[in-house]
Amino acid sequence: MTGMKRLLCILLLVLVLPLQVVAEEEQTWTVNLKEADIRALVNQVADITGYSFVVDPRVQGKVTVISDTAMTSEAVYDMFLTVLQVHGFTAVPGEDAIKVVQQSDAKQSAEVLTRFTEVPSQQLMTEVIQIENVNALELVPILRPMVASYGHLAGVAAANALLISDHRSNIQRIKRLIRDLDRPSDYEMEVVQLKEAWVGDVVQLLEELGPGELGRSPGEGNRTASVVADERSNRLILRGTTAFRETVRNLITKLDQPSTTRGTTRVIRLNHADAAAMSNLLNGIMGEIAGEGNGSSRQGEAAIFADEGLNALVVRAEPALMNEVEFIIQQLDVRRAQVLIEAAIVEISDSVGNDLGVQFAAGDESGRSTPIAGTSFDNVGLGLGEVLGAIASDTLIGPSSGVTLGAGQQRSGGFSWGVLIQALSSSTAANLLSTPSIITLDNEESEIIVGQNVPFRTGQSTQSGDGFANPFTTIERKDIGLTLKVTPSISDDGVVRLIVEQTTEDITASVANAADLITNKREIKTSVLADDGETIVLGGLINEDYRTTVSKVPFLGDIPYLGRLFRSESQERTKRNLIVFLRPTILRQKGDANAVAERQFGRLWDVNLGMTSPEDRERLEAPEMDRLFEGNPLLPPMR
Repeated sequence: MTGMKRLLCILLLVLVLPLQVVAEEEQTWTVNLKEADIRALVNQVADITGYSFVVDPRVQGKVTVISDTAMTSEAVYDMFLTVLQVHGFTAVPGEDAIKVVQQSDAKQSAEVLTRFTEVPSQQLMTEVIQIENVNALELVPILRPMVASYGHLAGVAAANALLISDHRSNIQRIKRLIRDLDRPSDYEMEVVQLKEAWVGDVVQLLEELGPGELGRSPGEGNRTASVVADERSNRLILRGTTAFRETVRNLITKLDQPSTTRGTTRVIRLNHADAAAMSNLLNGIMGEIAGEGNGSSRQGEAAIFADEGLNALVVRAEPALMNEVEFIIQQLDVRRAQVLIEAAIVEISDSVGNDLGVQFAAGDESGRSTPIAGTSFDNVGLGLGEVLGAIASDTLIGPSSGVTLGAGQQRSGGFSWGVLIQALSSSTAANLLSTPSIITLDNEESEIIVGQNVPFRTGQSTQSGDGFANPFTTIERKDIGLTLKVTPSISDDGVVRLIVEQTTEDITASVANAADLITNKREIKTSVLADDGETIVLGGLINEDYRTTVSKVPFLGDIPYLGRLFRSESQERTKRNLIVFLRPTILRQKGDANAVAERQFGRLWDVNLGMTSPEDRERLEAPEMDRLFEGNPLLPPMR
């Protein structure tokens, strides 16, 4: 049963909805009458519109209406008013009913138009039209012939307005005519250049004067005369009639006089800019402005002094130049953006070496002290000369790096021989990562150095030129390590231009026969563009060195297999990969720098946790960053 009820409800909705949509469509009518009584037309319009009508007994006559167009109820009523107008009648709406009376009596009746969503075009009504510029009384004789004979047109001098009673369509036409006529012929704009006075003070004086003192009539309406100050060029813009502009111009001439005290002095405290740099800049600019020499330039000179202790400017200038100085200071004394520059310098190197050398000597010791044959190579391990020298002097020398094998036989007064085999295989791998970071102001050079200050010998002497002993050694200290020098420049669209000088330098291992220390240096000098927070690569160095050194006995060293006994070979392969990354981050707001500090402090705390035991790591909590200034918050607890 429940399912049947739902089905019946759905069927009823399907049948009722189309009927409701048709009922909601706007209904139209076609009216056709021929020599019908005017009262019959009133009855038919009452049935269509639903309005109640009261017909004056004097309203009589026959009307003819021919129409083939379907009309809405509003269009039918508008057509009804047109028919009444043709026959000398009109309809005056009231609170409850609409009176149908003669046109000559309509202007004495008050109309109530609230019943209409839009007032019909042929509705007789009364309206007040405000005149803005011209005299309203002067328009009455011009517009009266355009008002119906049964209408009314009068001027109100006190309000400078027109009172009109006519059909709505005719009132709209008269409004358009008034709009074209209500334009003063002498209403223009004029620019007045001030030479001594400041526009801000002059405008303030003019605003305190009333309309009568400035020659402005109260009937000017919304298009009031005005005086606008152009502080940038110290000029006044006048807008109004000729009489108004003439009055104001004469008053400005009397006010634009040199001040009794030559010059005005002000102290301007700077918030962000440097007082000394700002003073030099303004003195140069104000000197050019004061010396322009054309008729519109401001007279006088500006003297600007910097108080570096208070970071303030003392400005003495005429009012015409004082405003210019303050405007320039306002534009330049702004908070400068900062740039966080983070660099990542990655260097990966790998070196592999293989050394193999064979040396031998043979000789007859019967009456001789030197061998008669032998090989000596010094590119691998110990040379033969070092070994023989140690034997002759009966001293002990340490073996060279790697594996050293020696064999031989010594016979006193007979033949002696010896063989020395040395082999070495080495491998070195390094992975270096440096991540320096620095914060600097926009367009300010910054530099960070992480390394050592190493002394280099530049001169040495053990004896003076006159033969007297006067030993000395001169040295020069240089920074060896990582150096990053950056100058950022921020554009309006958030792009950072970077002038970068990055140097990585370290001291190499000792080299034989080297007079002093030897350093390896990698340097980048470049200018790049990067967006805010974008990581870019500045450059890289990828190189591979393969060196082979062979010392051998001619001909014997080239014999296959057997030739290894007559030669010494050293091989070295080195690979190095160096890449530099850079990431600028713009810090515009006050809290941006604090966020960077919090992030760096978090990294420091992570490093600290790596140095503690697992038990301490679980119970330790990251302290507040402000504790950095109260002690060392990163020290692990004492055991």
